[in-house]
Amino acid sequence: MLKDRQIQILMAMHTLEKSIGELYSLFAEKFPGHSDLWKRLSEDEQGHAEAVRKLYQISYDGQSVFAEENIKPEAVQSIIDYVKEIHASATLGKLSAQKALGITYDLENSLLEKTIFQHFKATSQFVNILQVLRKQTKEHAVMTKTEMETSPQADMQRKAG
Repeated sequence: MLKDRQIQILMAMHTLEKSIGELYSLFAEKFPGHSDLWKRLSEDEQGHAEAVRKLYQISYDGQSVFAEENIKPEAVQSIIDYVKEIHASATLGKLSAQKALGITYDLENSLLEKTIFQHFKATSQFVNILQVLRKQTKEHAVMTKTEMETSPQADMQRKAG
């Protein structure tokens, strides 16, 4: 059985993944030169939200243990708030494609550094969910970095520097 604090964290994690997916979907619209990247990331993030929902369910059912350790619901909420601020800025046209790529890279790295998905101890039949979440988050950071380094804006910055 999950404690109230664990439920808060898991619900916030679900909201975070959905919010990031929505942000990337907006980026795909606003910056069509990189839309393939953001469409892929958006789809993956929606899958991550579903995976967190599944992890919540199996933890609630006792098939997984969620050891939240030092994760605070307030910390996850602050990331959600940040994502909402970025979404608002992008909606108003206040971001460049290069800035959006940098934000994407920072978000993905932040999730990796916080090792959020390593706080679950799932039974063997559900371990693959955790592996996919970690693997895709790493892939997102690598894909975004590659896109940043190969974009025309980065090339112009290198030539100007």
